[in-house]
Amino acid sequence: MNITNKVFISFCMLLLIFILSACKQTEQSHENIIMENEQSHENINMENEQQNISYSFKNPNTGQEFNIIHAYMLYKNYFETVKDNPDESPNELYQKIIIEPVYDACFKGANYKFSVFDWIPDESDFNSIKKQIESLDKEHMNKLFEDSLVKSSDILSSDNITTVCVFPENEKLPSDMYTLGTGKITVFISELNNYFILSELDNYNKSGISHEYHHSVWTEKHDTEDYFMTILDNIIMEGSAIMFETLVYPDTNSKDLVLDESFNKEYWSKIETYLESSGTNEFVMGGSKGLPDNYGYSEGYKMIRSYLNLHPDVTVEEWTSKSPREIFEEGNYMANYE
Repeated sequence: MNITNKVFISFCMLLLIFILSACKQTEQSHENIIMENEQSHENINMENEQQNISYSFKNPNTGQEFNIIHAYMLYKNYFETVKDNPDESPNELYQKIIIEPVYDACFKGANYKFSVFDWIPDESDFNSIKKQIESLDKEHMNKLFEDSLVKSSDILSSDNITTVCVFPENEKLPSDMYTLGTGKITVFISELNNYFILSELDNYNKSGISHEYHHSVWTEKHDTEDYFMTILDNIIMEGSAIMFETLVYPDTNSKDLVLDESFNKEYWSKIETYLESSGTNEFVMGGSKGLPDNYGYSEGYKMIRSYLNLHPDVTVEEWTSKSPREIFEEGNYMANYE
């Protein structure tokens, strides 16, 4: 083979390699474009979904900002995905479909730890939860919560955006409203609740939101990275929130449901030595350790009332900012048990 042929063959081989390489790069580029388009489409869908489940507004008097996230609207897709993918972990699907789209708004930076895995519904409950979700009126709920949050923030303002995240009712949880931290309120709600007629449920939800809003602002003013939350703190925090409810909704609040006007020395002796300890909700919720239901709520309300009786000119912001120990001592609460 002469040199000319060798050069020609080498040239052809190089040309072939170049063409194959170019084809491969084109194919990879095409695949990358498809993946980028799919990712972009997924991001757009998530943004659209977040817009559909979100309602934002401001207090017209102060400009304070609020968001309501209707997270329950994500559950239909979750139920369908679980049934269509029986080999995939429901926990992982729940994280991906329910939690991730609302994580930043509802949970990021929360002061109090609360396991989202506790909220995962059993597949046997899917149908009943669907009925709950179908009964919920998004616009009506927005109106209720907006009324409560505007009235609450007129009395006690915050520098933070407050977000209320609404999930379906969950019977596994001891309560249906939680404050996870500053500006982070979570609600588990069902309009199929048989214990209330609609108007009573509306009042319950509005006063409940005002209660949780106070927790949010209280946390903003008190909770720091090294803050040690005592039983006294918990009791006064709850009592203060009930007092706040009565200011926002004087005729429809939870005070009468929890308040015991007696000063029972036997009950008090069970809790007095633990006031500066870090404890569970047993002392607050009552119903155990020989204490009646709602014992901590009742005592906390009476503590803040005792303080306000002696300091009638203190503003809501001032008594919300005071330490629980100051409220307890400056209200001379121990005089009730002497």
